[in-house]
Amino acid sequence: MLLLGFSAHAIEPFTVSDIRIIGADRISHGTIFSFLPIKRGDVVDNEGVRASVRRVFDTGYFEDVKLARDGDVLIVRVVERPAIATISISGNKSIKTEELMSGLNNIGLSEGEVYDKLELDRVKNELIRQFFSRGKYNVQIKTKVQDLDRNRVLIAITIDEGKSAKIKHIKVVGNTIFTDEELIEAFESGTTNWLSWYSQDDQYSKEKLNGDLEKLKSYYMDRGYINTDVESVQVTISKDKKDIFITANIQEGSLHTFGKQEITGELIFDKDIMMSYLLTKEGNHFAQNMVEFSAERLKGVLANRGYAFAEVQPVPQINEETQTVDMTYYVNPGKKVYVRRVNFIGNVKTKDEVLRREMRQFEGAWFSQALIDRSKLRLQQKPYFEKVEIETPQVPGTDDQVDVNVTVTERNSGQFTFGVGFSQLSGLNLSGSVSLQNLLGTGNTVSVAVNTSDYYKRLNLFYQDPYFTDDGISVGYSMNYSNINQGEANIARFNSTNGSLGMQVSFPITEFDRIFTNLSYERVALRANEGSSATAIVDGLLDLGGYAYNCQTIIRPEDDADLPALTAQCNDGVVPPGTGEQGDTIKVPFQYRRAFTLYKAEARWARDSRNRFFNPTAGSYHSIGIEAALPSSTAEFYKISLKENVLFPLNDTFTLSLKAELGYGDGYGDTNGLPFFEHFFTGGVNSVRGYDDNTLGPKSSVNEDPTINPNLPLTSREGDAVGGSFKVVGSAELVFPPPFGKDSNAAKLAWFLDVGNVFEDLDAFEARELRMSTGLALKWQAPMGPIVISYAYPFNTDRFDNTERLQFTFGNTF
Repeated sequence: MLLLGFSAHAIEPFTVSDIRIIGADRISHGTIFSFLPIKRGDVVDNEGVRASVRRVFDTGYFEDVKLARDGDVLIVRVVERPAIATISISGNKSIKTEELMSGLNNIGLSEGEVYDKLELDRVKNELIRQFFSRGKYNVQIKTKVQDLDRNRVLIAITIDEGKSAKIKHIKVVGNTIFTDEELIEAFESGTTNWLSWYSQDDQYSKEKLNGDLEKLKSYYMDRGYINTDVESVQVTISKDKKDIFITANIQEGSLHTFGKQEITGELIFDKDIMMSYLLTKEGNHFAQNMVEFSAERLKGVLANRGYAFAEVQPVPQINEETQTVDMTYYVNPGKKVYVRRVNFIGNVKTKDEVLRREMRQFEGAWFSQALIDRSKLRLQQKPYFEKVEIETPQVPGTDDQVDVNVTVTERNSGQFTFGVGFSQLSGLNLSGSVSLQNLLGTGNTVSVAVNTSDYYKRLNLFYQDPYFTDDGISVGYSMNYSNINQGEANIARFNSTNGSLGMQVSFPITEFDRIFTNLSYERVALRANEGSSATAIVDGLLDLGGYAYNCQTIIRPEDDADLPALTAQCNDGVVPPGTGEQGDTIKVPFQYRRAFTLYKAEARWARDSRNRFFNPTAGSYHSIGIEAALPSSTAEFYKISLKENVLFPLNDTFTLSLKAELGYGDGYGDTNGLPFFEHFFTGGVNSVRGYDDNTLGPKSSVNEDPTINPNLPLTSREGDAVGGSFKVVGSAELVFPPPFGKDSNAAKLAWFLDVGNVFEDLDAFEARELRMSTGLALKWQAPMGPIVISYAYPFNTDRFDNTERLQFTFGNTF
């Protein structure tokens, strides 16, 4: 008993009338009784005492167990081991705390369990094993146990990971058909390169290596070598534990081609139709990935027809003599399944009906995987959902019913802000706004925004009901007021005061297509000043019927310079061109004004199949529309716009995004050309990055003294930007997750190449005038709104371009 670490007094044999337990506070008496072999009425001797002490001690709950006698009562006195109140882990960087805790839980160490000093060595070994599997061979683990009240302990684990061992060399032995470079190219592991800081491909991981060996075998099998085998792999580490060397030995086998292709089993459709879905064609080189794709296509066809649990088993028959592989696909569709219920989980704010109207899989209908996928896509496109997951568990006790469980993670769709901010373009901003993209959980949008900055004052009111009718017709209303000094926005200097009322209606055409319409009434008041507004602005305002509001008195110069051809109406009469002799007093306009009443109509078609609202990684967006100021407007014009965005997912990490935007406008009726206040502009973080906002394209200088420069050209390569009637912008982006948030869709990095410019009209387009830039951008869906930061290097610039490397936008735009 002493050797075993417990004790008991020598007891004369007696019959137990009762059993009393002392010292058990946390462990229930019932638990102790279940392990104690002695019961009431039993005759107890020393052998029975020893066996009882051993059984109770072996439970692991107690540090000490003693048995004693009080008359005919058996006394069981125990000292409980402390319970683990908290396990804290610090210093870990490469492995998440949750993963480490899961490993500890697997060896029986978790919060609430009984603490055993002997387990600490197992804890260290388990943690070291986990870090060794990630190439952290210099890891140091320290543990500290702190006593707490109520017989509890805190276990503090401090980790010093040390430097990771880097993969120094990867070698494939036995390959004669493909080179090492070809085979290793698809590996997730790799030797140190200039991108290793991001990809961490040079850090060894057992899991990564196992995956790479599977890729190695698949590389051969996808190219006809069905008998390829990875015979062994050796991983060696240098003495200083800094470098790792990996060698894989393979047996390539011989090249095989597809032989006969057959589908058998319970065929739901005509056999010829099902055969058409096979990608494995007789005579082609064998490809394991084509076999898997073919099986998935057959399962997909069946799943879309209600066979949710269909199984397709491809079975190869290898003929070594002919080096062919006959394929037989065994089809077991199972029973046709219908959906019992569609359940929504996680929508705390959003009403069920808002989610249900986006569902294309209905209750009581036959199961369709295509409809479920489409439902998920529609929900992901909503701005108030951050994440959408759909599961289809089988209804217990049935073999022909499933439930569709839709789990959503909601975003903060409502914002109330009042404060001070800063943006690169507008400077200091004072703003107050209320914006709800999911008003009272209905999916409706309402926003009220008041903004004031160095160059603008705005009031915007907007309301939209995306389901004004049950079939998806959307109706919205808007009211806007703005007073803008365009010169502070890098545009030629003039002032505009705008007020508008509008109504928007959109109609669904297909699952992806909508027609958007907009009718609005707009009142625009413009002011341009002689000597500060660009010549093209003054001339454009005069062409649109502008009048001189103020005139200044000047003395006719005594030189031979001609006065400009001023025909504007002054306060007290017309100033005819070239009037007055030398030394005469004449009046020259100082400010020009014009008010416009515009009745605008817009129609636009859009097709959107992108997989999410913010930072999409798949799908496409296409849009073409026309906006026109209708007859009876003060100025009559039209604008045509085209937008394209196509996303190509290259793998699980990288996405190629291609964007294009064209804009063209012109006047009609009595209006010559597109009015200058409706011009297109480009340059900046939302178009061609690396150039100041709105500065690309035609420019116009200011005629500071019309008596000296009467014939200043309207547009040139220098001066203030005046925009143009033809816009061309394109962009290519390689999108990938940042190192700090690889598992989140809220933030993305993008290497980009931008190209674009604005031209005076269609005839002025020259490809050599397109401006280009390249750089890196961060797009982050922050809690307070989207943030876009870019650092660009512009090239093929000229000396009149205004460039800016670092640019950003912050928050929502109303």
